Amino acid sequence: MDERFVYEQAIIGSGGFGKVRKGKDTLLERDIAIKTLDPLAVEFSEAEQERFKREARVLAKLSHPNIPAIYDVNFSSGKFSIIFQYIEGQNLRKIIEASGPSQISTARVWFNQIASALDHAHRLGIVHRDIKPENIIITSDLESAYLVDFGIALSADDLKKLTKYGYAVGTPGYMSPEQMAGELVDSRSDIYSLGVTFYEVLAGKRIPAGSYEPLAANEAIPPQIDDLVLDCIEPRERRLESARLFMARLAGALSQPSKPLSDVLAHGKLHELSSAIENLSASEFAALPAGQKVLILSKIADIVGSNDSSLIYASERLLQLMLTRGVLLDSEGYREIVSPALQWAFAKDFEGRIGRDPLRKTLEEAAFLARDGAYEVLKDEFLTFFATLELENKEDWYLHTIREVIEALMANPTCATGATQLGEAYRQVNKIQRSRPKRLSAYH
Repeated sequence: MDERFVYEQAIIGSGGFGKVRKGKDTLLERDIAIKTLDPLAVEFSEAEQERFKREARVLAKLSHPNIPAIYDVNFSSGKFSIIFQYIEGQNLRKIIEASGPSQISTARVWFNQIASALDHAHRLGIVHRDIKPENIIITSDLESAYLVDFGIALSADDLKKLTKYGYAVGTPGYMSPEQMAGELVDSRSDIYSLGVTFYEVLAGKRIPAGSYEPLAANEAIPPQIDDLVLDCIEPRERRLESARLFMARLAGALSQPSKPLSDVLAHGKLHELSSAIENLSASEFAALPAGQKVLILSKIADIVGSNDSSLIYASERLLQLMLTRGVLLDSEGYREIVSPALQWAFAKDFEGRIGRDPLRKTLEEAAFLARDGAYEVLKDEFLTFFATLELENKEDWYLHTIREVIEALMANPTCATGATQLGEAYRQVNKIQRSRPKRLSAYH
């Protein structure tokens, strides 16, 4: 590697036999990712070299906001490498393992972007062939998704030349039946893998072998989402035809309800209630008739307070929505949202996972947006909760998210009373983190 591109020793990802490290472009002063063949190997086989070059050729053809851009290559002896855009974030596998199922509202954003990236590749005749959680990177703000690792992607010409009957390349559990059989595959094989991955993100687990468990058992998910997934995993001749159609079906499944709010409140399902609230601004929510506001808060309190496991993610979504839509409520009404939200974000045990990251991020947003009485409620409830924490026993990620809420509360222009207490809390968190050994990483 020449002096322009330097990289860290730690491996941040891998695909096939390639290893990915974070690096630095010293000329343009930007972070990069560098994918290399096994750096311990002295020589690379002709097949390894050809596959690596093929990945570079595929990436060079692609230009899409949700596919990392390729910057440079190095195919000199013993130094096979591809230099491309570095994405700060983590893959979906890690997110599923850390947080379990994702909210449909969040998954909708990610999979619309991934389907768009796939549509772009398919229009260029490129089949990815390895869609799975490990190959989808989510940015740290959870707002963008990137499709990565085109290491076994093939163009139409490559498919004709390199695919032989009975030879399957991909990841078991995500490959389409025709890919598993080693048959010639087309873009519909990626649609199968996309559907399987979409299900896993929403369920927190793969589709059970031999029996489909409907996602709509979680009342926060409309049954049309199950219809979409099932159409993705049909036999090839009946399967959903394109990534563009996937996007259209996804949008249609989550379109706003046509029912009046009064009907939704009286007879609607929880996903309809969530959708109705999502389409209201804070001022529109505050302007609802008193009876409707009280009914919504009562429904949420009942759902959140239940021990029904099928309502966990509906509860989380409703708390998320009301943290921002409820900032113009009276103090006691908003307290009904903030108090359980803090517990669900930072204290409640979800099958061994403490708290829910989406709620932590929404609390930070609300801490900055809230005004007047809502701000005072959020600040007071947070400080009361903070006083109960044994911070020395908390992991760094926990302290980091707590500090982000404190920073948002202090940055809020409404912050006046309580500023001293927030400042003390901020210093306490920082003191604990500074006392811990630093993790060093050097470029080599």
